[in-house]
Amino acid sequence: MTQKPYAPAAGASRAVLALAWAGCLAFAADDQAAEATETELAPVTSSAHPGESVGYNKTGASVTVLDLPRLQRAGIVSLTEALTTVPGVFTMPGGGDNQQGNVSHVTIRGMSSGTCILPVVDGMRLNAMSDSLNLTPNIVARTDLHTLGNAEVLRGSQGATYGGGAMGGVLWMETPKGLGEPSCTLFNEAGSHDTYTGSLKAQGELGPLAYFVGATYTHTNNDTRFADGTAQQDKHAGRYVNRNEALRLDYQLSEDTSLTTTYRREDADFRYATKDWGVTPYRFRTNLATARLASKISEDYSSSLMAGYYGADYMYGHGTNYNLRNVQVEWRNQYRWNKENKTTAGFAWNRSAYDDKATQDKSLENVYGFFAEHTFSPTEHWENSLAARLDSSNIYHKLITLRAATSATFNNEQTRVFASAGRGYRAPGQLQRSNSSYQYWGSTYHGNPNLECETSYSVDLGAEQQIAEGHTAGATLFWIERRHAIETVYASYTDAYFRNAEARQIAKGIELSLKGKFDADDKSGYRVAYTYTAPRAAKHVQIANSARQCWSAELYTTPLPGFTTGLGLTAAVGRTDYNADRSDNYYTLRWFAQYEVNDNLTLHLRIENLTNQKFVTEPDYAAPAADMLCPGISIYGGCTVKF
Repeated sequence: MTQKPYAPAAGASRAVLALAWAGCLAFAADDQAAEATETELAPVTSSAHPGESVGYNKTGASVTVLDLPRLQRAGIVSLTEALTTVPGVFTMPGGGDNQQGNVSHVTIRGMSSGTCILPVVDGMRLNAMSDSLNLTPNIVARTDLHTLGNAEVLRGSQGATYGGGAMGGVLWMETPKGLGEPSCTLFNEAGSHDTYTGSLKAQGELGPLAYFVGATYTHTNNDTRFADGTAQQDKHAGRYVNRNEALRLDYQLSEDTSLTTTYRREDADFRYATKDWGVTPYRFRTNLATARLASKISEDYSSSLMAGYYGADYMYGHGTNYNLRNVQVEWRNQYRWNKENKTTAGFAWNRSAYDDKATQDKSLENVYGFFAEHTFSPTEHWENSLAARLDSSNIYHKLITLRAATSATFNNEQTRVFASAGRGYRAPGQLQRSNSSYQYWGSTYHGNPNLECETSYSVDLGAEQQIAEGHTAGATLFWIERRHAIETVYASYTDAYFRNAEARQIAKGIELSLKGKFDADDKSGYRVAYTYTAPRAAKHVQIANSARQCWSAELYTTPLPGFTTGLGLTAAVGRTDYNADRSDNYYTLRWFAQYEVNDNLTLHLRIENLTNQKFVTEPDYAAPAADMLCPGISIYGGCTVKF
């Protein structure tokens, strides 16, 4: 089985940046406001049980809530690198193809992001349903932490709550909510490879209105080196420019009713450099808008109505572009029967319109979903849930997904055990199931009307234990099986067709984690994550874009008042590329430091790839000598100013 890499990119906009400056000048305030968004994330998950934020120790699902403020203090600014800290997740540090710009390949427990991991932003599912693709590789490659208020990774077959495309997990992201007195933050960083990142954020509360507005600009030339020791002569061959804007408004209409609106925009330009094909320009533009009205009808009943729009425009070379237009409406209700029982249920409509100019593929899909989840808590320390979802599409038949989960705490909540089992699915796209064929990147692809939907099944069994004050260890055994995987088979380099794999893809293993702090103020601490996975696609064949072993670690300390420094490690062994061929093992070390000059100014410095490793980030079709290598040792520094 082979799979060609993705291809997208996009353009411009500065209105939100100007609005953010206006917010800074109009609402510059005291230091307490500046710290409002820097507090440690509470152990609460929004993704494991949609429509309700629950305590982390109340869910039986395997979910990780990223500590975004801590990650940023460690000099991690991209979502790609942030995800490497999550147990069970394998991704390339610095970003997939050409390091930054095109895609970032993310794998959760052996399941690929392009088909198995669903991204959800502000409650909006971001996938091209009619083309049977998740947009995760593109979204991860271009998302920074500056305009995220919450990011979570839900691992396993959680299709019961999100429907199609979530066979391997869900990547949940939210735009920040404004908190406290009005404030403003300006971030600047520059460094190797002509790299610069600038971010401006304004946020706060004005009576019943809470607001957040932010804009981020990034450019870099990347480090376009090949395995044979050569590099592109044009220093701008791997040029990447990205502009992101985000806005969130929360208005309290009454004591029990609130209205939340969000808007996110992204424009990117990327030059895709290869040794044999030269440089191909990519442009990428997206617009995301959502609105949610939530109301507490009574002490026991609450309801919310959400509507969203997502538009994506991709262009990669003259005449090769496609457009995606998604609409989502969701009505969710929750009723508490008594102290032990509550039910969440509702209806969702997703419309996906896809138009590819290169392949002449025009498709439209409407999916109607009915979902429900019941939670039973017989005691304060034991919670159980059962979720089901029925999806009906105009392209494929009705599908039901299920999930059961349980979580219990003991020993004054120092010990927690949890378990979950789930079933997910992925339906083939309209063109994949047709009798037609199309041209794409020099190859002819033939549809197959006999394609079946993929299904996945997963089981998790985990435990967490506080081994000492401030120190916690965790272990999760997992098993996930993927049946009828949709493969792209190349009869020759120019002729391909789709089929369901006969063999079942199975990934099983264990996730281990250890984290702690050496003082109550968290001035010194550590975290370690290790995952062992056995991802098998067929006999003696490993799943594409996967790794057998992954490590992630960080050690930090504050030896002087205001000065924090530390080391970070990321490593992978037994990894494969997009063609399921074995790729080289790697590790990379990083050093970071920050110094708080005063309450308003912080200086930061980081050095990536300290030992100048030269591992493959993107294999080449033609020959190993043309493989793209990771960036060499790189230095970045800057400052953060708070008003």
